[in-house]
Amino acid sequence: MPTFRFFKEITLNIHISMKQKIPVLILIAASLILLAVITPSYLHNKKHEFSNNQLVASHIYGLIEGNIERPIGITSGLSSDEFLIRALDQEVNTNEKAMEEMMSSFLSAVRNQFGYESVFVVSENTKRFYTSTGIYKTVNPQLDPYDNWYPIFLDTAGKLQIETDRDQRFDYRWSIFVLTRIINDEGKTIGVCGIGLPLDDWQKMLMSVEKEYKVKINLIDSQGLVQIDTDYNNIQNAYISDALSDEATAQGFTHTEKGRNGFRITRYLSNLNWYLVVQGSNLIEAQLQAAIIIILINIFLISAIILLLLEHKKVLHHDLVKSSLPEDELTGLPNRNYIKEAYGELGVFNTTRYKSLAVFDIDHFKIVNDGRNGDEIILGIVELAKKTLDEKGIMFRYSGDEFVLFIELPASEAEQKFKNFCNEAKEKFDVTISVGIVDVDLSVSIKTNYYRAVQACYAVKEAGGNNVGIR
Repeated sequence: MPTFRFFKEITLNIHISMKQKIPVLILIAASLILLAVITPSYLHNKKHEFSNNQLVASHIYGLIEGNIERPIGITSGLSSDEFLIRALDQEVNTNEKAMEEMMSSFLSAVRNQFGYESVFVVSENTKRFYTSTGIYKTVNPQLDPYDNWYPIFLDTAGKLQIETDRDQRFDYRWSIFVLTRIINDEGKTIGVCGIGLPLDDWQKMLMSVEKEYKVKINLIDSQGLVQIDTDYNNIQNAYISDALSDEATAQGFTHTEKGRNGFRITRYLSNLNWYLVVQGSNLIEAQLQAAIIIILINIFLISAIILLLLEHKKVLHHDLVKSSLPEDELTGLPNRNYIKEAYGELGVFNTTRYKSLAVFDIDHFKIVNDGRNGDEIILGIVELAKKTLDEKGIMFRYSGDEFVLFIELPASEAEQKFKNFCNEAKEKFDVTISVGIVDVDLSVSIKTNYYRAVQACYAVKEAGGNNVGIR
């Protein structure tokens, strides 16, 4: 071992008298004895700390499951409520005012019984957004980008979905939405019911646990994107991608050592389709390092130990990586963060080079991804889109299977190119693409141009997909 070689060099190469060697030998012997004493204790305490960390993670897991099971149960009950199903089935034959009063009374009773302020139902027939106070709005993604959640949810195969988003009805506060599909006796989707849980309540709960156990708690989605954090700045703006490599399941926790004395515990939450990530510091590791430092103080004097102490005092790192990387790992394309860095979140185009903006995604990608290799399909579609773009612009991977393009051609010229792109994607990869293209309006923000293209894209998707829409 390097330490013993060092001791050997001391005794062989430094010519000192036997009387001078005795104190050095005593210090070395005392250090070895101290190591022999603390090592078994360290191993025992480390095992105990590992078990304690697992207990802490289990406690957190229980808190989260307990707080989400109730709203899941309530929405599931609402989705199968005979009165609600019958009312939505007969909605088109019911006077709008009478329907509004009936749904308002029903949702008020639910709110009063269970104590949830935000309870709602969206009708598939009329797209009315019913609340306990009446009809809040008519859901229309083409007029309001915030309504995109509705067709996206219906486009998935699942009956239940949980997502973090801002609640328009309550000053755009961050909320956890529990959404459930309403299916009638014929198996047809007739609407969606949901409950909005203020994220503030969850943050208070998790903050008290973080403070008590000296850990960091996050809930992340299947992409590693943070969905719940006690810091608002990290929500949907930070990644813990390393946790995905833990390959955690719903059956138990994975335990991963991080760096010198850190740990990460991960578990899949099947109810939420998210991952629980608990990160912290191993105190036993820190104590062992302190003991070794004390030994080194005896051998190498205070001056050397000061440097080791400075090295020892590391700031706890929680692997919260801000999404500032400008390049997507899978495709090598610039990502949405490149747009933020180059133009700002609410920035405008600083050049007249780009004449149009396009948004496209793969129709029913979740179903495609479940049955095939999603990464291979995305890479193939990216190469096909690059060929279509023909270096007349720039393409970004915005999220998942959604891509944004700044194009140097007007929308009318780009339309035929991307119709050919849709046809080739169908022929080569057996998938369909929905594309939305708009002429760039330099007087408004990039985000506004983007939302206009999204609306055109969803108009195509609602019409069956595999086409190009222009607004």
